[in-house]
Formats: sequence, C-alpha cells, structure tokens
Amino acid sequence: MKKNRFGMRELIILIVIALSAYTVWPSIQVHTKKGEEKKTFLKENPKIASKSINFGLDLAGGTAITLEIDKSGIKGDDIKDIQEQSLEIIRNRVDQYGLSEPQISPSGDDRIVVELAGVDDSTAKALVGSTAKLEFKILAEAEKFTQVVGLIDQYLTRQTTDIVADSAATDSTAKDSTVAKADSAKDTTKILSDDELLGKAPAAEVAAADSAKDSAQAQPASEVGIALSAYYMSFGNGGFIAEENVEKVKKLLETEGVQKLIPRDVAFAFGSGLEPVQRDSKIKAKRLYLLKRRAEMAGDDVSDARPYRVGDGTNAGEVAVSLKFSGIGPKKFSAVTAANIGKQMAIVLDNQVISAPVIRDRIPNGEAQITGLDDMAEANRLAVVLRAGALKAPMKIIESRSVGATLGEENIVQGFGSGAIGLILCLVFMVAYYRLGGLIASLGMVINTLVTAAVMSVFNATLTLPGIAGFILVVGMSLDANVIIYERIREEIKNGLTARAAVAKGYDRAFSAILDSNLTTVLTGLILYKIGTGSVKGFGLTLTIGILTSLFCAITVTRAILDWKLAKRDATTLSIGGGFKAINEANLQIIPNRRRFGLVSVILIVASIAFIAVKGFDFSIDFTGGQVYTIQYQDDAKHEKDLSKALSAAGISGTKVRTLGGTSANSYQISMRASDDAQFEVKMQQAFDKAGQKCQIVAKDNVGPTIGKELRFNAILSVILAWLGILIYVWFRFGKFGLGFGVAAVLGLVHDTIITLGFISAFGLSFDGALIASLLTMIGYSVNDTIVNFDRIRENTSVFGSGNFAETINKSLNQCFSRTMVTSLTTLFVCVILAVKGGSSIRDFGLVQCFGILIGTYSSVCICSPIVLWWSKRFKKGV
Repeated sequence: MKKNRFGMRELIILIVIALSAYTVWPSIQVHTKKGEEKKTFLKENPKIASKSINFGLDLAGGTAITLEIDKSGIKGDDIKDIQEQSLEIIRNRVDQYGLSEPQISPSGDDRIVVELAGVDDSTAKALVGSTAKLEFKILAEAEKFTQVVGLIDQYLTRQTTDIVADSAATDSTAKDSTVAKADSAKDTTKILSDDELLGKAPAAEVAAADSAKDSAQAQPASEVGIALSAYYMSFGNGGFIAEENVEKVKKLLETEGVQKLIPRDVAFAFGSGLEPVQRDSKIKAKRLYLLKRRAEMAGDDVSDARPYRVGDGTNAGEVAVSLKFSGIGPKKFSAVTAANIGKQMAIVLDNQVISAPVIRDRIPNGEAQITGLDDMAEANRLAVVLRAGALKAPMKIIESRSVGATLGEENIVQGFGSGAIGLILCLVFMVAYYRLGGLIASLGMVINTLVTAAVMSVFNATLTLPGIAGFILVVGMSLDANVIIYERIREEIKNGLTARAAVAKGYDRAFSAILDSNLTTVLTGLILYKIGTGSVKGFGLTLTIGILTSLFCAITVTRAILDWKLAKRDATTLSIGGGFKAINEANLQIIPNRRRFGLVSVILIVASIAFIAVKGFDFSIDFTGGQVYTIQYQDDAKHEKDLSKALSAAGISGTKVRTLGGTSANSYQISMRASDDAQFEVKMQQAFDKAGQKCQIVAKDNVGPTIGKELRFNAILSVILAWLGILIYVWFRFGKFGLGFGVAAVLGLVHDTIITLGFISAFGLSFDGALIASLLTMIGYSVNDTIVNFDRIRENTSVFGSGNFAETINKSLNQCFSRTMVTSLTTLFVCVILAVKGGSSIRDFGLVQCFGILIGTYSSVCICSPIVLWWSKRFKKGV
C-alpha cells in the first residue's frame, strides 16, 4: 500500500516554520550587532527595529527619566502622598502600554525615577511625563473671540516695548520710554472693566479712552508691534498659527500686559499637534483656540478608553480613541451636549486641545470619541494614560539619559554562554538516551524555540531574565512531552505492538497527560500575566507563549517526523533506546513509606519557617531601596568589570554596576542598599583608589524600592489565584476524587514554596526580582510533574478500579518514575550550568532553579499522591 508522506499537516508545519523564520529574522539582524554598530543600525532601520524582540533593562539597558513634582500650590505634608500616588499611576501606564519589567522607584521626597526598555526617548517622555488631565470645554463664541483678539491687537500695536523690546533697551532714553509705556499699559488695563472686555461697553469708547491715556502719558512707540491676528494663517477660533510662529505667540500670550486683557472666564489653548492647513496640503500648522475657562466635565468620569480605526463617515480610516463614562458621567455628558447643540466642544488634555468636534445632537449613551490623532501608536498611548488616570500634580522631566544593563555586560555574556552549554548537554543527553527519538525531540525543541521567538516578536514582547526563566521551564516541559510519549511508546512495543501501532497508541495515551499538565501551566501563566506586574508579568507572558507553541511542536511536529520515518521504508521497528533498567523497572515503596516522607517534609517546613523567622531574607535594593552612586572616568575604556572587582575586594556586596549614557563623560552607576556608615562614600573611593581605578564619585542619590507594596501584593495575589485556578481545573477534570487531586496539587505547591523560601533564607541568597522568577519556575515545574503523575493514577484507576487505591497509586508512580527522572535531569542540565558558570547576578537565580526542581520532583512523587490517598479515605464517596 502506498503511504502518503506529505499532506496538509506537513504543509502547515512547513508554513509555520517559514513564517517563524521570517518573523525572527529582524531580531537576528538587530541582536547579532553590538555597541555603536547596533545603535547605528537601529537608527537607520526603524522598521526592522520595530519588528525585533526587545531586551529588557536587565539585559540591554534602556531610557532613564527623572520626574520632579511641581510643588506650586501643594502643602509640604501632601508631597509624599502625591509621590506615592503618582508612582502607582505611572506604573499602571507602563504596564498597560505593554512594557515588561520597568524599574520605577521614588527618589527623595519629590522625585520619581522611571527606567524603560524597548521604547524611544520621546515615547517614554509622553508616556510617563504627561499629567493626563482630561477636560471637556466649550469654545468661546465667535463674537467674544473677535473682541478679545481685537483688544490684544490694539494693545500690541501700541505697546511694543512692553512685549518686544523689554530686554533690548540699553540707554537712558530707551529706559525712560519703556517706563512711560509700561505705565501707560497699566493705566490702560485699569480702565478696562470685565464688562468692557466682554463688549458691553462700545469698543470705540474703549479705544478712545486708550488713545487719550497714551497721548497724555507717553510718546508713541518707536517701533510698530505685530498684531495677534496677523499670526493667524486663517482667522477664527481654532485658526492656524504657522509652525515657526507658535513659540512667538506662546510668549506673546504669556506677557503680563496681554494676560490682563483676557477676560477671566476664557483662556487660549493650542492644539496638541501640527495639522495640514488644508486637506492634502503639505503645509502644517497648529490651531489656536479661545475656550471657556470652566470645564463642563473632567476626566474623572471616564471609565474606559480604547484606540480604534474609524470605519466610515468623513473620518473613515483615521485613528481615534473611544471614551466611555461611568457613574453619573453619562447623565452629565447628555446634559452638556443637549445644552450646547451647534457649538464646538474641545477635548483638552494637559491644556492642549486634542480635537474640537461640533455637537450635532444630544449624546445620551455616555460615549465620546477623540479624533485628530497622528497614528495608532499615539492613540494607544493616549488611551493608556486616560485609563490609568491623571497624575495628582504636574511633573517636570528634569533628566533623561540612557542606562546600561542592570545585570552587567559580563554577567549577561556568562549567563547566555552557560545557558547555551546547558542546552547542548540537554540535547546530547536526549540523543544518547532516546537515540533517533532523542534527535527528533531535539529538533522539535529547536523548532519550538523558533516559533516561540516568532510569537514574541509579533507581540513586540520584551525578553528579560524572568522571561528566560520562563523559557527554561518551557524547554523542560517541551522535552517532557516527548519523554512522556516515548515512555508510552516503549510500553506499547514491550506489549508486542509494531512500531507504527505503538507510535499511534503512544501518542494517543500520552495526549491526556500532556494536555492536562500544559493547560494547568498555561492557566498559571495567564493569571500571572494578567494580575501580576514587573517580573511576574514578564514570566507569565513567556511561559504562556512557550507552552502553547510546545504543545504544537510536541503533538504535531515530532509526530509528523516519526510518521515520515516509519512510512519511508514501512519500518516495523523504532530506535528510541531501551533506557536504564534500574529506573524502567523501579519498584519504589512510596505509599507504604508515606508517613516517613511526611515526617521529612514536616521537618523541612519547620526548619524553613524557623530560618525565615530568625534569619529573614537578604532583600536587595529592589525591595528596600538604597543609594545610587554615579562614578566618572576621564578615559574611554570600559570599567564595569573593574568596578565590580574593586567593590568585591573591599567586601562591599549586593551591588549592581552598569554603564550610564546621556553625557559626554565615561560614567557608571552603582546601586546598593543604604549604608548607616557616614564614611561609606570615603571608604568606597578608597577601595577604587586601592584597586588602581582612576575614577571619581560625582553624585549620590537615595532611591526607593522598585518592588513596592502594590507589586508585592499583586505578585502574591497572582500566585494565589493561579493555585485556585489549578485546584478548580483539576477538580473538574479528574472525576470522583477530583477535588482531592486539586487540593493535593495546591498543597504540594505550598509545601515547595515554603521549603524553597527556607533554602533562600538559610543560604543568605539575595532576594530580588530574578529570584521571584525562580520561585515561579519552581511552581510551574512542580505542578507539571504532579499532574503527569495524577493522570497516570486516573488512567490506572479507570482500568483496575479503586478497590485497592493505595496499590494503584504506588504502581502509577513507579510507571512514571523513568519519565520523572529523565525530565528532571534534562532541566537540571541547564540550571546547574547557570548556577556554576553564570555571572554573579545569575548564580543565585540558577541555585534556586536547581533546588526548586529537586524539591518539586520530591513533592510530586512523595507528598502529593499520598495526600490524594488520604483524601479518598476521608471522603469515600468522592467530592
């Protein structure tokens, strides 16, 4: 019979691989370059850069912006509260914009330092620096606009010196002239009441009074001023001001004399950006509006803001932001629109008019839209800042500069190098253990890596150290899926099936375990991504993407390769190795010794809690805040490694050294926990001198924690919700004793978390954002291992019944033991190399990964299954 070797499945796989390679190519182009070559390439190829995977602050550095609260009109006692509120608002903006792992921390009492990766300087400033005060204002009537501009014109054409030549007067005659004209301006202002400014007094009378005052008190101006109306390219409320004249008009309107002429109930405001003067015109200008000063509504009533592209009407194809009001907002908006039909309503953000549509009719549904935006990126940014809310006080950007990777260049090189070595060892082991099957699994893992990277590129994701932790877990689970399949195929071949039949049945019987273990991990990843922030969010995103792609590769790609191999020569045998007899035929007495294992766990938990209570944790600057020193060299050489060695030699630990850009000097930044030693700065300088480092400490700042209370709360909440999600999924998936399986899985995770925290405390490992990612990896690995064992218990129970449940559980654990050992070993290869060969910043991360895998394997075999047995005895009817 002729075998069909190439069908729709194979075609889809090839298309996916080709698309993935095409999508990843921009990332390869960008990240294979270094230093100035990379910066030049990014500037010259912005489209390629936009399609590349971004590296986070810890791996590549980014943009650092220092914001300072505008304290005008704020009580001293309120500044600290405003700083805390603004901190969370900025964090919400950054998270909603989709930037992974930002570093946001308070500095002093009135500053906030924001470090962002994968975003240009202008976007970063717009995202974190805007106050986002949204208001809805009605444009002043045309008559009032004409009157106000007319008064300003009269003033400007006669009081030139007060505006233009104020600083230019040098001789005594000019000074006398200036004083005379200034006095005249004051007198002119005095006789203009609000009624007169509003047009209730005849304009001719006002002009006559002005003229009389001027002729009596001052000589005519020596040079004629330019009227405000002369700057308008098209005269009218909302008319255009040429781009080159915008700053002149702004200064003109800010002068004291002009300010006195503007009635108290109106104010001038510019449009937010440059617009074409006419449709299809290349000439761009800014609109200048006269608005009623009182806002009809504020942004507090906006509950949601979403970017979209207009589908029809006169604005079809343009980008816009839809707004929804909540509470009494819809009623207020309905009343405002009903009372102002036929008028223009300006949508004002931070005193700039975004758009000013005409109200055609009453809008009762509490919805509005903002148009006039340049592109979808601007619409997305605007929607983000509106959803996150306005800052409680205006903030000034006082510094913006580039910063180097927080992990340090040396640590990154060592980390990637050690990771690559571990991965190669992992693949070599798979080939040695499973022969052809191992080679196919390794090929599947490479394809999985390619597809995962492609999906991350499509999502414009940012890769960070926690993301790499998630990827390590994905690699382990990707290989684990193949291990489960190969162990099943071995069993079927031992039972006498041919290779083709064994493969078909092996995949079929392994599918349930693979699906359940992967779906529980995806559920965990989604919750971590949705609820978590910072490192938790980055880990969740990478984990979710990686697990979904690994499912595709394990079930589809490797199966297609195996089918092709078997169909090629109508093979009846398959080279997947024989394994080790000791683990293949293991007969461990897990259930009979469950009390001993329970006692061991109790001892470990008590010891862990004791260590945590007595010794506590060595929290890094991420949690505690600390001090940041700026170090400067006079040469152009790289000194990141030199500074780290000098600090280490002086016994100064827990520091992070990175390059600092944005200045002409060769600068570095050293972050560390605050020291109580008043002479610490002197000692640090002495340490540099002793090490022969010709550098100088030029600045010192106190910074707050980047992982604040809300971040910690969100991290804990996301983990708890992930546990709850696992419990519910397992409950409904595992039948009669489903709740028992779910409770056992969650208790196993709690068990692993407490003991791992005890390990961190006992060995004094630095507790930072990367360690959180290690803990999350341990949780993901543990639940995957546990679910695979539970699936075999469920399968055997359906075959042998629950009459002798203890024996069934023990038999199931022994059947899975070979798969458990192989998966643990392959994942440990990577983690051990990271712990041994990784740089100082990555070593602790690797150690916790190793310990987490060991304790997760122990609990999945020796703790969780005995809990299921206890539950079955306690609730015999099932729950």
